[in-house]
Amino acid sequence: MEPLIITAAVTGGGPARAHTPYHPVTPQAVADAAVDCWRAGAAIVHIHARHEDESTSSDAAAYRNIVERIRAAGCDVVLSLSAGDDGGKSNHEQRWAVLEATEELASLDMGPMNRGQRMYDNRPSYLREMAKRMLERRVKPEIDVFDTGQMDGVTRLIKDGLLMPPYFVQFVFGIAGAMPADVRMLPVLRSLLPADALWSIDCSGTDNETFQRFQLSAFVDGGHVRTGMEDHVYVRPGELAKSNAEMVAQWADTARIWGRPVASPADARRMLGLSGCKIG
Repeated sequence: MEPLIITAAVTGGGPARAHTPYHPVTPQAVADAAVDCWRAGAAIVHIHARHEDESTSSDAAAYRNIVERIRAAGCDVVLSLSAGDDGGKSNHEQRWAVLEATEELASLDMGPMNRGQRMYDNRPSYLREMAKRMLERRVKPEIDVFDTGQMDGVTRLIKDGLLMPPYFVQFVFGIAGAMPADVRMLPVLRSLLPADALWSIDCSGTDNETFQRFQLSAFVDGGHVRTGMEDHVYVRPGELAKSNAEMVAQWADTARIWGRPVASPADARRMLGLSGCKIG
């Protein structure tokens, strides 16, 4: 098997400490969590920007603030910045502007959907423009797929030359209004992947058994895993993780026990075709 890429989604865009008191929700806490996850074995850290008052933001300056703190610590982890709509607060222009702070990866959320009581507006024109800007800036899209039909949008962007291989596709389960957390859907989604694609699973929710089933399915079938307090807050049923790094270490240990190499940031860059980052 190719090395396992562990992604740590350390904070998310949800309410501060809604599910756990260990949730990092200030810029320095997010940066510290990123560095700790890197040390524990994460090749990628996915972040949402936070202000000192613990609020979320799509502001490029807020992202740069966190990115610079991480790099100043000598950390070469691959950084993936969220270009989501910040709970409906950010318009398309603000989401495009996130790319100003991006070194290597940013999220490309495929397809509009009802998310709670609002429309998550990822219309085709937005996706084409975001993919075009990513291509111009040599930023790799983290292609987030929330439903099976959205794979058609991936195919169209590839056909139009707006996505370049190797593709990094993340299947998202457990979000209200999108795919349910039903592992039986995974073989269908995998059958729709383009050639030369790496894939990972984002499974949100509080059910530890479901989270483990999805991530272990990815682990044994050659996919990659994502953990962290944006998605899940337990290391075992009923036992809160005390840090994001503890959650990363759990998967790094699992990989070592079963003999699958754990990808370093350098491995992940090679596998994803990334050029590197600036340290310090």
